[in-house]
Amino acid sequence: MSKLSEIARAIKPEGAYRYRVIVLCFLAASTFWFFNALNEDYSATVRYPLEFIYDFEKYVAVDELPQDIQLNVSGLGWNLLRNNLGIKVTPIRVPLENPLEIKKISGSAMPVFLADQLNEFDLNFVITDTLNIHIDLRGDRLINVAIDSSLIDLENDYRIVSLLSISPDTIRLYGPVDVLNELPDTIALNLPQRDIDEDYEEIIPVTINHSKAGLLSRNPPTVAVGFTVSEFTKSSRLVGISSVGFPENSELVPADITINYVIPVEDAGNIDINQFEIIAEYEKLNPSDSTVIPSLSRVPETVIDVTLDSTVIKVVYNE
Repeated sequence: MSKLSEIARAIKPEGAYRYRVIVLCFLAASTFWFFNALNEDYSATVRYPLEFIYDFEKYVAVDELPQDIQLNVSGLGWNLLRNNLGIKVTPIRVPLENPLEIKKISGSAMPVFLADQLNEFDLNFVITDTLNIHIDLRGDRLINVAIDSSLIDLENDYRIVSLLSISPDTIRLYGPVDVLNELPDTIALNLPQRDIDEDYEEIIPVTINHSKAGLLSRNPPTVAVGFTVSEFTKSSRLVGISSVGFPENSELVPADITINYVIPVEDAGNIDINQFEIIAEYEKLNPSDSTVIPSLSRVPETVIDVTLDSTVIKVVYNE
């Protein structure tokens, strides 16, 4: 019963009050010790932000410049804490008078830049081994812009029936000279739309296929692209063969050939068989087997992809 009584007294209001007082005293003592400790000198590893200084209008960084440098320094605990928290940390300025000639800065060379800039710390040594630098001249270049019609995604049975228009057909690019020189003379653009089944008139962005494309600016950034499409259908006609220069006692077998072709749907009903002409010329006769290859001499302007069912005609002579 005595133990139960002790527990009961501990959880009484006056017991809880005593515990709160003890906790508050402990926190106050810890805080006092912490702030007092920050007034001492310590050695620690810190990261300091970097700021490279050069002519930004004349030069451009091709690769991202180092963001910070790792140092071992000595200084007041307060300053070390502020640095680790990133509070009011002034970047170390690294001037680059000839940025094209500087490809790297070794850690051993960094104290020259750090001497007058670490006012709150004493530098013990530089941990970062090397800072890699890749800066190039800014330049510009005029590039042709084109559309590869073979890459245009059309709906089945649709075809382009006009010239491709692109405006403007040249753009000016700005960026690092080395990157500009690596680009081809003409940039081929891809249309983002798929299954196109109507006349096209869109503004599309100029995209550049290069790992450093993000460093390039475009003027203008977009171009206008347009063309006309029509739906096509397959059709066929049986057309007689016209003989040229053959003897009167000769006969062509077969005398008719089926012509296969593709034509716009709107023109399919307007085709006359007389608009086609197939000829066989005697001077092209192969005497070894008495055959001749026919050829198309006339087709309507609106048809495309014309083929003949028979490629060889037999010549038969009547007695």
